[in-house]
Formats: sequence, structure tokens, C-alpha cells
Amino acid sequence: MGNKQYATTERAAGALDEMKRYRFAFAFLCGTGFTCVLPLLLRLSSSAVLSILTGVFLTPGGIVADLVVKPKEFSPPILILAANSLIYSAITYAGLSVLGRGLGAEKIRIATIRLVLPVAILVGMACIPRLNPLWPRGMTELTRQEKVLQEALPVGMQLEGARAVLRAKGIQFQEETEASQAVLLKRQGRSITAAAGDRVISARLETEASQFPCGYDIEVVLLFGPDERLKDQYIHRLRLCP
Repeated sequence: MGNKQYATTERAAGALDEMKRYRFAFAFLCGTGFTCVLPLLLRLSSSAVLSILTGVFLTPGGIVADLVVKPKEFSPPILILAANSLIYSAITYAGLSVLGRGLGAEKIRIATIRLVLPVAILVGMACIPRLNPLWPRGMTELTRQEKVLQEALPVGMQLEGARAVLRAKGIQFQEETEASQAVLLKRQGRSITAAAGDRVISARLETEASQFPCGYDIEVVLLFGPDERLKDQYIHRLRLCP
């Protein structure tokens, strides 16, 4: 009698473990599939409301990625997708445990098997930069543009030479003479302060570089002394986020 009860208990425990494994696999596939659909919808959608809603659903993974990767300019897309996948898998598992108690192991097993191929396809599509706006675009070219401008406008060059460089590159700029001492720029520990009589050239170069939801421009600030020689410069990317 005792052996039969033990065997029955063992089978029940085994069935429960099997159910948990199926639930976990099903929840993981659902969370991963949902996560991969989000950036694809973002790429295809022209609706502002849907874009905002999709961005909201991507936010949890972005927050986790920001906490994990520091310091950084932008969070790696794979990390954002992985974090969201785990978050939504956990939510799905919790919901399945509460609302899906009546589902048998066989039904969950079949549903899990049917999800494998579609989710694998979605994962593959989400890893293609052209289809996924989370992947950065134009960052290599942005770095090249920064370097070219920095080298073309070295400290010590004449004011007229700087004007010629900017015009040759088609960059519109503003020029003014400071009447008094003023802080022209403060960026992450970097600052430029002009004295009275200094001449300042400023410009903003639009670029195609971006990573959702932000784009990038190149900010140019050139400070010339009374002798019309460049005494300080700031030529770096400017992240623009909605």
C-alpha cells in the first residue's frame, strides 16, 4: 500500500514538473515572440499612436539595459530585446499560472511546439538591422564626419580659413562677437567660455545617424580670440531625443 502511494505521489510530482517545464517554455516563446514583434511593428507602422505604444512596451528592456551598460551612448539592441524577452516571459508565465490552471500539459506542449518556428523567424527578422529600428544607423559615418571636421578646423587656424572650410562643406553657420564674458557651451564636463571681444562661430550639421528614438546632429562651436585665431573648438555629436 505504501509503495503504491509513493508511486502515485512520484507520478503526480513528475506530472507537475512536466507541466511547469511546458509552461516555462510556452511563456518564454510568447515573451520572445512579442518582444521581436514590437520593433518590426515600429519599422512598418506609420501611425504615431502605434509608434508611441510600441515604444512604451519596449521601455522596460531599455531601462534594464541602461542600468546594465554604463557608461554608454546607447544601449545594445540585443540587450534591450533580451531584457524585454525575460520581462514579458515572466509576465506570461505568471498569467498562465493563474489563468491557465485548467489547461492540460498536452495542450500546452502542442502550443509550445507550434510556436517554435514562428518565434524563430521573428527572432531572425529582429536581428536584421534593416528591419529593426533599434539597431543604430549611420554611426560609422557620423564618427567619420566628426573626425574630418575636427581635423579641418584645428586650434590656431585663422578665422577666414574656418569660414572657408564651413562654406566648402555646405555648412550654414552663425557668427557673432561677444560683448562680455559668457559661457558658450557646457557638455558632460566640457565647457567653452568666451571673453569680451572674442568671436564665435556656431553651427549645427544634420546627419542621417540615428538609434530609436533618437537622432544625431554634429554641433560646432568655434571660439576665436581678438587676433582672429581659433583658440578653442567643440565639434561633437549631439543626441536629439523626443
